[in-house]
Amino acid sequence: MIRQETANLNGGKRAELSTRRIHGSSEMADAIRRHAWEGTALGAIQDWSAELVVAVNLMLGSKLISCLIWGPERVLLYNDLYKHLLGTKPASMGEPFLDVWDEIRDQAAGIIGEPWKTGEANIFERVPFRILLNGELVERICTLSNNPVWGDTPEGPRILGLYQSIIDYTDAELVERKLRESEAQLSAIYDSGAVAAALIDAKTFRYLRVNSKLAEMLNQSIETVTGTSVFDLAADVKALRNQLESVARGEALIGVSAEGELANSPGVHRHWHSNYVPVRSEDGEVTGIAAASIETTQQKKAEAALIQNEKLAAVGRLAASIAHEINNPLESVTNLLYLAKTTEEKSEIAEYLDTAEIELRRASAITSQTLRFYKQSTNPVAMTGEALFKSVLSVYQGRLMNSNVAVQERMRAQKTVEVFDGEIRQVLNNLVGNAIDALLPNGGRLLLRSREGTDWSSGDKGVIFTVADTGSGMPSHVLEKVFEPFYTTKGLGGTGLGLWLSKEIMDRHRGRIRVRSSQTPGSSGTVFAVFLPFEAATR
Repeated sequence: MIRQETANLNGGKRAELSTRRIHGSSEMADAIRRHAWEGTALGAIQDWSAELVVAVNLMLGSKLISCLIWGPERVLLYNDLYKHLLGTKPASMGEPFLDVWDEIRDQAAGIIGEPWKTGEANIFERVPFRILLNGELVERICTLSNNPVWGDTPEGPRILGLYQSIIDYTDAELVERKLRESEAQLSAIYDSGAVAAALIDAKTFRYLRVNSKLAEMLNQSIETVTGTSVFDLAADVKALRNQLESVARGEALIGVSAEGELANSPGVHRHWHSNYVPVRSEDGEVTGIAAASIETTQQKKAEAALIQNEKLAAVGRLAASIAHEINNPLESVTNLLYLAKTTEEKSEIAEYLDTAEIELRRASAITSQTLRFYKQSTNPVAMTGEALFKSVLSVYQGRLMNSNVAVQERMRAQKTVEVFDGEIRQVLNNLVGNAIDALLPNGGRLLLRSREGTDWSSGDKGVIFTVADTGSGMPSHVLEKVFEPFYTTKGLGGTGLGLWLSKEIMDRHRGRIRVRSSQTPGSSGTVFAVFLPFEAATR
């Protein structure tokens, strides 16, 4: 009885002493105080050396993942943060360090071995470990520092233990790996794509990053282009500066075009089609410009070739009409000259020759009109709607004469439009020619109108030209494709380029071309409306 009371008293004193020596209210502080240290190599807490007590309290108060590896047996003590590395491992407090980390025993021994031998601290940066965590081997990536704890012994100063601090970078490293992988994938896409891509500084307009396609397009190396001003390489691409300055102010530009010469390829006119998007910082400031471009020079050349082919095809289609128009006055001249040769009356000869001269002037007028029709102006000219329509109708007079087609004109537009007249004649010629084709062989009405009006989609004011026919009309599936290149309903007699080219010309003049058609019996026909701003020509 007395012995039991004495044991309880001594146990209480030991618990009280443990509480006084081990500070803090953390889970591991309580676990260390409760642990049966008497059965370990460290012995009871009241018998611990001052160095061990100080080290334990320092470890428990640390804001880092920390542990102590103490004594020759390498006994493990640790703080609350260390627990997440242990997971569901069996009780590890007070166990030999290498037994706790048996799955990485050799790696762990290598990390702590050197400080025990040399007494010098070491550090291992972002070391990958394959540890047993909650029953599974998982990778943890940690930075560890090992600091020897020295103490005085009868044999002199000795290393009593190691204080180990750990920073777990696993989550950050995995995020960084994914970012690196994503960046590598994006770089591969960025560099292997057919689009020339770049990141441009929004203030200096210098290339911050370019892909190989852009460097190839500029005929420079990536290293040379990076850091160079866009305008040093493309000073003669006039629209480029305004486009980039607009994006630097926060406006995205999609599907814009530019043309000009590059500094290292003078004399070579080139075309580009680009998208520009502002890149913003966290506070919303535009810091960069993401650019994606494709060169359309070859496409433009191909389009120019198609346009030229269509012009030649149009000339071919009109050749018969023009030949007929010229043939009539020439036949009259032949007959008049024969009569002049066979008569002896000077007055009659003079009359025959005067008439022949008039017929020759008529032939000359027809040829001059035809040349004027297809000659491309280098500068825009002011034209009235009536003048444009009359120049087109003059080419078709012979064809219309015996076609049973009634032409009805109403010219109300008084103001002139600034246009490249050869191109606009080509558009109207194509529409009038198509309308006449639609009316043959049965005939009908061809309506030509001009009036002043407004394009409500843009607010521009200008002249509206109308070409309408009372033919059979077009079905909906044809209407959907009339402006597509190479689409024709005329078989071998058509190129399928006329209306496509007409739309291209109208786009260059900032105009619009629209079509309506009906196949309803009694009200069938097709109407084309062409809008031209008063100052249509911008080139």
